[in-house]
Amino acid sequence: MKANPVGSDKTDTKTRLALTADPLPVEELTRWVGQPDCGAVVVFCGNARDHAEGRPGVTALEYEAYDAQVVPRLGEIADGARQRWPDLGRVALVHRTGPLEVGEAAVVVAVSSPHRDTAFEAGRWCIDTLKATVPIWKSETWDGGENWGADAQHIVDVEGPNGPVGEVAR
Repeated sequence: MKANPVGSDKTDTKTRLALTADPLPVEELTRWVGQPDCGAVVVFCGNARDHAEGRPGVTALEYEAYDAQVVPRLGEIADGARQRWPDLGRVALVHRTGPLEVGEAAVVVAVSSPHRDTAFEAGRWCIDTLKATVPIWKSETWDGGENWGADAQHIVDVEGPNGPVGEVAR
């Protein structure tokens, strides 16, 4: 991924984390997480849609983030996933900032594993935990208005007082 003026990124041989104003390279991330020893690749791509709860006609989204905290939080999520599923292959957690048109990717979570159950569970845990713990907010623009954070939630730590956020039954 190319460098970006917004946010930051971190990439090593097993983990790719980024916050970017650039369009997300979904296909590139999908290829990157695949490995010869992993029979499963699961990719979640969250796209901007044309409606929200009770609100048709959404025409655009805009994301803002507490830039300095995003990549460290994404790193905590990747580390947490590896603790829960030690045989994970690669993990990519990438989020967009700035304006997005309907249909554009806002977030990509991609994981690989030797087996599908682990990949599905880890991917689901990563996106649920990302949404609950990473300080990123969105504004929706629709026919007749705009609103920040209509579905926002309180940001919590990856490891909360009642256990991990986004825990998936195993």
